[in-house]
Amino acid sequence: MSFKRKLFPNRSQTNNPSSSGREIDLRSEFDEIVFGGPTSLPHGKTVLVRRARLDSDDKPVACVCKDELTKEADPDCKFCLGEGFYWDEKKETCYSTYVGADGGLSTRVRQLFPGQIRVDTKIFYFRYDTSISYRDKIVEIELDTEGDIIVPYSRESIYKPQTINKYRADYGRIEYIAIHCREDDAIRLDK
Repeated sequence: MSFKRKLFPNRSQTNNPSSSGREIDLRSEFDEIVFGGPTSLPHGKTVLVRRARLDSDDKPVACVCKDELTKEADPDCKFCLGEGFYWDEKKETCYSTYVGADGGLSTRVRQLFPGQIRVDTKIFYFRYDTSISYRDKIVEIELDTEGDIIVPYSRESIYKPQTINKYRADYGRIEYIAIHCREDDAIRLDK
């Protein structure tokens, strides 16, 4: 008698392969934590994801302020804000936290006790369908005490992604995305 075992079981007929009730649907759990749900408050915050405008060769489009000889941008440029290329910003909602390097990878994501803030990395957790690349930047904007955006926008800090980790689970689908950014590389804007 021969037994054949399937490496991957059949997917559910619905769009949600975790809908059988035996597994937690990480996408819906993420959405409930970040955006809120029927029994929980939202824990996410609004940031801007800055994406470079690309030309037909997939290269960033240089700003008019960029010096031909030195290739440096004008830090006071009203078009690129000193980036050196044109970009677009899109509002995204994410969850973020600081982590330290003590203890290696096994303890990188943990709550820090008061007085133990030796922060090396800030992690931004985004929804599974967020489009982000290593050439993009995450811009934290000023929020009021209730978490609402202050208009006009006031940019507080700019982070460059160092590691983009797409966490996969059910059938290999992306459940959420974690963006690790070095805290010492963050640009803090003077007010």
